[in-house]
Amino acid sequence: MADLSEARNLVDSVEHWYHQIEVAPGLVTPGVHESRAALQTLELPDDLTGRRVLDIGTRDGFFAFECERRGADVTAIDYATPEATGFLIARELLGSRVEFVKENVYDLTVERYGQFDLILFLGVLYHVRDPMRALDAIWEVARGRLIVETQVIDDALLTPDGEFRRLADLHPDLQRTPLMQFYPGASLNADETSVWAPNKECLRGMLVEAGFSVTGYTQVGQRGVAFADWSEDPDRRRWRELDRSVGM
Repeated sequence: MADLSEARNLVDSVEHWYHQIEVAPGLVTPGVHESRAALQTLELPDDLTGRRVLDIGTRDGFFAFECERRGADVTAIDYATPEATGFLIARELLGSRVEFVKENVYDLTVERYGQFDLILFLGVLYHVRDPMRALDAIWEVARGRLIVETQVIDDALLTPDGEFRRLADLHPDLQRTPLMQFYPGASLNADETSVWAPNKECLRGMLVEAGFSVTGYTQVGQRGVAFADWSEDPDRRRWRELDRSVGM
């Protein structure tokens, strides 16, 4: 553990922080993400001793490090190299042993990673071009709980004039209808990496179709958090395998 002055220098050496991580007593990384508040919505067990955890899209690693602090054996993946984020600095300052792997969610396999008791898929679903393919890959390496946090459109359907509208205000049936909105270009928050966002019913249906049993849901503003457990459905698995094999 470096002294506080050295720790500050290391934190300052990172150009862009996303997460707010307390890497030393009283020293919190200057991320824009309200990480501690987001953590409260995940209902993580206080004790994760003996659990294998996968953090998909780890970025600076706040949630990976928190799971490790609670006793878990954590693997963190991201499409970006750790040098492009604050992950390596945070891991050094925390004395963490979280394993970082540069990996795409689509390429997760049991052969390479085994299976995980808890998978965090936070703030990633609405950035992937093929969300069902991503959920299918996650199902393959899951053996327990999956927590998905994403942009949702129940209270935030983006209209052509750039305003957000509540689905229920447009028609009372829309919130009960599985819907997903596509974001061409940088139409959502001027961010060209945002692609799709579901409403609650669509997110639930996607998880079920991928082979999970949805056990809970909470929404905070424009963000939804779904809790699901791995399950086995031979018919859905057969259809998924057929779909992928013929390139549909």
